[in-house]
Amino acid sequence: MTDNKPNTSYDLTIIGSGPAGIYAALEAGKMGKKVAIVERNPKNIGGTWIHTGTLPSKTFREVLAAIRSVDSHVGSHWVNRLVNNLSTLRLQNRADDVSQDEEKLMHARLKDASVDIIRGSGFVESTHSIRVYDPEHGSQLLETDYILIATGSRPRRPENIPFDGWRVVDSDEILSLEQLPQSILVFGAGVIGCEYACIFRALGVDVTIVDARSRIMQTSDREIADELKRAMENVGVCFKLGYRMTSIDFDGPKVNTSFEQENIKSDLFFFAAGRESCSDRLGLERVGVHISERGMIQVNNYFQTNIANIYAAGDVIGPPALASTSTEQGRIAAAHAFGTKLSFPEVFPLGIYTIPEMSSVGRNEEELTEAAIPYIVGKAKYSEIARGYIRGDSYGLLKLIVCEKTRTILGVHIVGADACNLIHIGQCCMLMKMPIDTLVDDVIFNHPTLAEGYKIAASNALEEMARRQSKQSQKRRAKPAA
Repeated sequence: MTDNKPNTSYDLTIIGSGPAGIYAALEAGKMGKKVAIVERNPKNIGGTWIHTGTLPSKTFREVLAAIRSVDSHVGSHWVNRLVNNLSTLRLQNRADDVSQDEEKLMHARLKDASVDIIRGSGFVESTHSIRVYDPEHGSQLLETDYILIATGSRPRRPENIPFDGWRVVDSDEILSLEQLPQSILVFGAGVIGCEYACIFRALGVDVTIVDARSRIMQTSDREIADELKRAMENVGVCFKLGYRMTSIDFDGPKVNTSFEQENIKSDLFFFAAGRESCSDRLGLERVGVHISERGMIQVNNYFQTNIANIYAAGDVIGPPALASTSTEQGRIAAAHAFGTKLSFPEVFPLGIYTIPEMSSVGRNEEELTEAAIPYIVGKAKYSEIARGYIRGDSYGLLKLIVCEKTRTILGVHIVGADACNLIHIGQCCMLMKMPIDTLVDDVIFNHPTLAEGYKIAASNALEEMARRQSKQSQKRRAKPAA
């Protein structure tokens, strides 16, 4: 049955229930607006964020990192006993419990905000109407003042990769494996590839990461990325960088991947080389919404498209494609639609949940060098932070990049335990434009904590600044008079 007349009218209709969609709905609901979220499976809201990506993978990682963290205290024998007794089913059950808890919380918050959740696939029929298709109940037409596209992204699946769901998998499938492979080839040395490589290596799987590029985490601070690579190599992850794949085929249950340099055989091939925007099959071309050649919806600073009443937020608009940034984008879009202008923060952190964690905020050395901006670096190794050597952390580095002129922080880059929490101290310092002298002279950190690394790194930067100024003074005094 198809109804060509609007069944219901809304102030805001959102297609997609990931973090951008949910938090946009909550923001609009807070303003007393009538809001609907169109979702194919309303009992399963949250998309990749809650069900196949962010929360499940981080739950796996948290369990395994906790087990591995006791190595320096009780020895690898006890760690191996714990890992060997840990079944994939128990891990999946734990991840499912976390996902269900988050989903219940989101359902409760949406209910409190009087947000309607409508089952079906959304299609933009006009600038002010959404057609919702549901296989059981036919279709209905929703009239709406504003539209937000928050359909997220999906794993990139090139045609030359023979995905079959058990020997060759993507990031939506990898956590559904019924059995652990003995060996895994991870294709892609970016965030997704490195995170899952750490998870599987912690489970005792032989892991090889392959990438055509010469370094891991291509856009990260090189020194921090190199420190992470050394930590991963120390636990047995093998890296093959600068490798170009020529073919991939099957040898029974094995996967045979050929590269220009060599052939690699593995039980599992995990393709982790990017995701793509889910902007197709929405009818956006009918109303003239601008979409890039790579399928990303183009928006302004308020996440408004070229069609004034249509907005887009989250992975569907491309990088940074983080749950945290998507949440803020959704809020800003909803606020702007109803007359409030919120600004996206100048700086925001990136958290990478490898073992150990890696996190950054602001600019890195390569970017500042290219921009010809003078800077000073201050460092604190975990091995010189009391909490670090209490924990037995062999690897870990907190790095501050400081403006030589203003003494304010331009970037913070951390690899090591709790990096994704520690980064927020640096983020706040940057937002307040606080000189690093304050960290040294006015801030008292609990002892022993990893946060003390900020004081050590700031002191290190001030010492380096003093040395540089002393050398410059000496040069000026040594310069002969004209």
